[in-house]
Amino acid sequence: MKRQTFRIIVLCLFGLAAAFFVYLVRLLLIPFAIAALIAYLIYPLVRMLETRGVNRAKAILTVYAAGIILAGIFLFLFIPTLFNETRTFESILPIYSSTWMEFQNYLNRLSDRVLLPPEARQILAEMSSRIRSGLYERMLSFAEGLLSLLALLPSFLLAPFLAYYMIKDYERLKKRFLAFLPPEFRGDLVHFLREADLIFSKFLRGHLLVSAVVGFLTGLGAALIGLRFFLLIGIFTALADLIPFFGPIIAAFPVIGLALVENRMKGILMLIVYLAVQQLEGCILVPRLLGDQMGLHPLTMVLVLLIGGYFFGALGLIFAVPVTCLMRVGLRSLWDRSI
Repeated sequence: MKRQTFRIIVLCLFGLAAAFFVYLVRLLLIPFAIAALIAYLIYPLVRMLETRGVNRAKAILTVYAAGIILAGIFLFLFIPTLFNETRTFESILPIYSSTWMEFQNYLNRLSDRVLLPPEARQILAEMSSRIRSGLYERMLSFAEGLLSLLALLPSFLLAPFLAYYMIKDYERLKKRFLAFLPPEFRGDLVHFLREADLIFSKFLRGHLLVSAVVGFLTGLGAALIGLRFFLLIGIFTALADLIPFFGPIIAAFPVIGLALVENRMKGILMLIVYLAVQQLEGCILVPRLLGDQMGLHPLTMVLVLLIGGYFFGALGLIFAVPVTCLMRVGLRSLWDRSI
C-alpha cells in the first residue's frame, strides 16, 4: 500500500512538473492546442464516415473540404462586414458615452422625484459612473481583441495539418502514450479519459452549439431591427454565452447599450429580442443539448467561475466548470485507489 501511494505521489509530482513546463513554452504550443481542439471536435464526424466505409484519410479530407466550403461562405459574406463594423465601432463609443450620460441624468431626475437622501444619490452616481467606464473599456477591448486575432493567423494555418496527423494516427499515439504508464494505472487512466471525454464533449460540442445558436439568433434579431453592428452583436453574444451564469449578464449591457445609441425604440426592441433568445436557450436549447450541465451545485459553479476569472481572465471563466469537473473525477479516482 505504501509503495502504491508513493507511485501515486510521484505521478502527481511528474504531472505538476509537466504542467509547469507546458506553461513555460505555452506560446510555442498554441498551434498544437488549436490542432487538438480541431481534432477533438471533428473526430466524431470522421468516425461516422468511417462506419460508412470511407477510409480515415479520405474521411478527414472530406470533413476538411466541408469546413473549407463553410469557411469560404462565411469569409465571403461576413468578414468584410465584420471589418467595417470593427473599424467604425470605436467612432460610436463617444456617442455611447453621451447616451449613457443622458440615462444617468434621467436617473438623477428620478431620484429627485422619489426624494432619495443625498448619500443614496451619491452611491447611485458612483455606481453609474463605474458601470459606464467599465462598459466602455470592455467594448473597446473586445473590438481590439477581434483585430488581435490576426496575430494568431500562422497558428490557425498550421493547426489543420497537425490535426490531420493527430486523427490519422490516433490509435497509434494512444498506444504509445499508454505504454509509458505502469500497467496497474492504465485501467484507471482509460476510465479517467472516458470521463474527461464525456465532460468535454458535453461542454465543447454541446455548449459551443448552444452559444453559436444564441449568437446567431441575437445577431439575426439585431439585423431585423436594423442595427448597424448586428454581426458584432452576434459574435459578442456567442462568446459571452460560453460563460455559464454570468455570460448573458455580461453581454446584455453592451448589446442593449449599442441599440440605445441608435434609437430608444431599437433599444427596447433589442431588449425584447435578447430576453426572448435567453428564454429559448434556457427552456429548449440547454435542456435538450446539455441536459443537467456538469452536475455541479449552482453555488459551487459560481465559486469556480469567480476563481477561474480571477486567476485566468476570460479563458478561466469559460473553462472553469469543465476543468473543475475533470479535477473532481481525477481526485475521486485517486481517493478510491488510496483507500
